[in-house]
Amino acid sequence: MSKKRVTSHDVARLAGVSRSVVSAVLNDTPGIGVSAQTREAVLRAISELNYHVDAQARSMKTGRSMTLAAFGDTRHPLFIRLLEGMQRESEARGYHLLLCSPGGRKSGEARNALLDLYHQRKIDGIVTLDETSYRSADWAARVKEAGVPYVSVEGYSDTAGVYSVLADYRGSVKTALDYLCRDGSAAGKAPVYAEIYHASGAKRLNWAEKNRRSAYQDWCHKHGMEPQLHRLEEQAGRVEWLDWLIELQEQSGGELPPVLVNWSSAVPDLYRAAFRLGLTIGGSLRIMAADNTIQGDRLSVPTLSCVEIPYAAMGEEAVRCVLQQLEKQAVEPVSPGKLWLPAVLKPGESA
Repeated sequence: MSKKRVTSHDVARLAGVSRSVVSAVLNDTPGIGVSAQTREAVLRAISELNYHVDAQARSMKTGRSMTLAAFGDTRHPLFIRLLEGMQRESEARGYHLLLCSPGGRKSGEARNALLDLYHQRKIDGIVTLDETSYRSADWAARVKEAGVPYVSVEGYSDTAGVYSVLADYRGSVKTALDYLCRDGSAAGKAPVYAEIYHASGAKRLNWAEKNRRSAYQDWCHKHGMEPQLHRLEEQAGRVEWLDWLIELQEQSGGELPPVLVNWSSAVPDLYRAAFRLGLTIGGSLRIMAADNTIQGDRLSVPTLSCVEIPYAAMGEEAVRCVLQQLEKQAVEPVSPGKLWLPAVLKPGESA
C-alpha cells in the first residue's frame, strides 16, 4: 500500500497554525505578517513531516507552473553565460528553467512550440537569446496575441512594443577607448579599430557592429582625431595579422598606435603575429578587445584588457522582467520597454 501523502493541513496542525500561515511561509505571501517564531515552527514541522509542495495541485490553484522557458542555441557560449544569470535569479524567486533549443527545427517552428507550452500551462514566460539584428514582426505578434510574458535578450533593439534586455555597445567602445588612451599615449593620433568579419559572407554589419563602429568614429571626432578603421577577414577561425602589423608599423613610422579589436576571439592570432615581429604586448603594442565572448582575458598571456558584455547580468534582468510582467498582468496594463546594461571594464596587461 502507498504511504499517505503529507499535506499542508498536517503541517499546520503540527505547527499549531492555520493553513493560510503555512501557505504564507511557503510562498512569501505579501500582506500576511508571520513572526520569526511562527515561521520557525512551520519550517520545523515541514522538516519533521518531510513535507513537499504538490506542484500539480499548486499549479491548478494558482494557474502558474513556476517554470520559465529559456530559448537559444545551446552551442553558443553566450547562451551559457545567459543561463548562468537566469538560473541564479530563477532559483532566488522559486522558479525553474526549461531549456529549449531550435535543434534541427526551423526557428519559427521551435518558437511556436514555446507558445504551445504556455497554453498548456507548462511555462509561465519566455526568454529568448536573439541575434542583435533580430526583429521578427510575426513572432512579436504571436507573443502579443498569446499574452505570454516575454523578453528578448539582444533582439528588437529598435522595435517598440517588445520587452528587450540589451547591451550598450556604444558605451562599451567609449569605455574601451577612454581606457586605451588614459595616459595620453596616443598623442593626438587615433587608436586603430580592427573590425573583424567572418568570411562566410557577413560583410554587412549587424546592429551591434554598427553601434561599435559608429561609437568609435564619434569618439575620434570628439577628440579631434582622424578615425583609423581597418577591416580584416576571419577564415576558418583565423585572422592573418602579420602583414597587417608590418604595414601598420610602416604607416606609423615605427611607433604603433593602440589597437582596439572588436572580438577577443581574434586576439590570440594577433599575439602570435606580434611575437614573430618582436613586439611586446602591453609595451610596443597595446591591445584591447571590445567584446570578451570567449573570456579571452583569462586565456591570454599577457592578460587581455577588454570590455565584457554582461550576459549573466542580462539573464538575471530578463527573469526579473518576465516575472514583473507576470505579476502585473492581472492588475494593470504592462508597457513594454528597453533595458540597457553597460559593459564591464576588465583591465589587463595588454593595454
